[in-house]
Amino acid sequence: MDTATKVLVVICFILIGALGFISGMFLKSSHGGDQYYNVTITGDTEGGGSSGPSWHRVMTFTGSESDYRYVNIRGNRLRVVFSATPLVNYDVNSITVDVLRDGYTVATDTVDWGATESPARKKRTVEVEGSPGEYCIAVYASEIRDWKVTVWDYY
Repeated sequence: MDTATKVLVVICFILIGALGFISGMFLKSSHGGDQYYNVTITGDTEGGGSSGPSWHRVMTFTGSESDYRYVNIRGNRLRVVFSATPLVNYDVNSITVDVLRDGYTVATDTVDWGATESPARKKRTVEVEGSPGEYCIAVYASEIRDWKVTVWDYY
């Protein structure tokens, strides 16, 4: 085999492996969608609670490429605050953050910048009412300089 064919075969194996990994992440469990989720998406809020239960920071992670993390939530509400700065390349830049439970997306939000839009940092908040347990926070970044995700638990 010539070099070009070998490279093509390696690229095919990498793509098949990536597809398997992503589908495995989304189909982690066959648990039905019988749980109730109340999803709220807002702009720039990150405030705490009043007396009694309050918001507790669980984790913060940063990057510039797509990534995901699992987090255990103790309360019945979770808040994901994310912000990002795009690359200045006159292309469409975007970041999507998904909140998954048992392999199902329970909340999602996307921020994008047009080709001629100011490259100012944007911030969004996604809040989910559900039940305690493990959630996956997935970040999909396209043409992003840097992003930051903070997960809060209300208990």
